[in-house]
Parts: sequence; structure tokens; C-alpha cells
Amino acid sequence: MDDVRALLAVLPDSPLPTETDVEHADAVIIVFPQDEDGYSAAAERVAAAIELGRPVYVVIPPLDSGLARRYLQSALRPGVYGVAVQRASSVDQLRYLEGVLEELEIRAGIRPGLTAMAVGFHDPRAINIMSDALAAMRDSADRMTWIAFNHVEMAESLGVPPDSPTVSAAAAQVVMTAAAFDLPVVYGSPPDAGYAASLGFRGCATGDPEDLAGLRAVFTRPESEDGEQEEES
Repeated sequence: MDDVRALLAVLPDSPLPTETDVEHADAVIIVFPQDEDGYSAAAERVAAAIELGRPVYVVIPPLDSGLARRYLQSALRPGVYGVAVQRASSVDQLRYLEGVLEELEIRAGIRPGLTAMAVGFHDPRAINIMSDALAAMRDSADRMTWIAFNHVEMAESLGVPPDSPTVSAAAAQVVMTAAAFDLPVVYGSPPDAGYAASLGFRGCATGDPEDLAGLRAVFTRPESEDGEQEEES
């Protein structure tokens, strides 16, 4: 299982982090630009991020936007560890992305099936298809490496406060479903990292490099009975 304790998300208008910035990052996530004209520059940022020596995930435009393929054509290259899908609305969407990935991997000289996938499940519709989606991906290329859950987006979709018990119940459901497929779930709010860890989340994403060391500490597993840590720090 991949380490996802502390993930650094880099927004399009944020400076690219330095090697010092990512010292405590388990992976770097490069977010796509909103403006299609910025795709070429974004591809250059992806290439530069690979040089930082951490696994690099590329966040792609929403699958229903019609822009995901074009962005991947620019951004996918040898050295990209995986792609991150902001949210899934259907199993067919994920199968479509899997097909696009395989085609572009071949074009880029990447072994087909090598590029990992991370997917967000943040609303009731997505959670409803989560089990079927993970089963479909496992039975095909088995690219999935982690799941994302954003409690704010879930709260907005339900029309309730982010601290609603309903949102907590949804978070727990996502964690349990992912665990059935041996996948870790990543939270999206560093201030709530301790609470997320208590629910069974395995990591957190942040845009601030200063958060990374603390997140690693929060989500590092305690020593097991044989004296070995379940995850290395």
C-alpha cells in the first residue's frame, strides 16, 4: 500500500515547490489550470515536479468536461506516477479514463497499466457507485492506489454543516468501502487531521509545505506487537 500520509497539492497559480519543500511529502499533486491555454505551461510544471524525486500525481479536469483527454495528452509522460480524478460520477467514466490512459501510455512510451489512479468520492452519487467502481478497476488494470474524500464538498451536496453527523457517517462509509479493497483514504483538511485519523483515514492533502511533517506524524501507524512500524516514517 502506497504511503499517502502527507500529500502536497500544488495549485496552478502557486510556485513549484523546492526539494526542501517536499522533504516530508509522500507525493506531489499538480493541479490542472482552469485555462486551456495554460496546458502547455502546466506540462512543463509536471516535468519539473518529477525532478523533485517524489511520486507525482496529475489532477485532471472533470471527466464530464471533455477536457481530460486533451490535458493528459500534454501532461502524461514517463515519470508521472499517477492521475487524480476529482470526482467519479459513474463506473463508465472511470473505464473511459482507463482506456484513454492506456492509449496515451503507449504513445508516451510508458508500460500500459503502469500509471496509477486516485479518485475522489465526495457526494452521495459517487459513494453509491464506489463499491462497483473499485471492483471494476480491480478486475481490469488494478490502477487504484488511494481514494480522496472532501467533507466540505459532501456537506455542500447534502446542504448540511461540515461537522454534521451525516457527513461523518459518509466519511466512515468511504473508509470502510475502501478498506475492503485494501485502499487508503485521504482527507482534505489539515486542521482536522487528528479527527480524520481517528476515523481511519490514512493521510491528508495540503497546499502548505509547513503542514507536511505534522501530517506524517499524525498518520504514521504505531508499532505493531512485533515491534515493527506498520509504515516507515
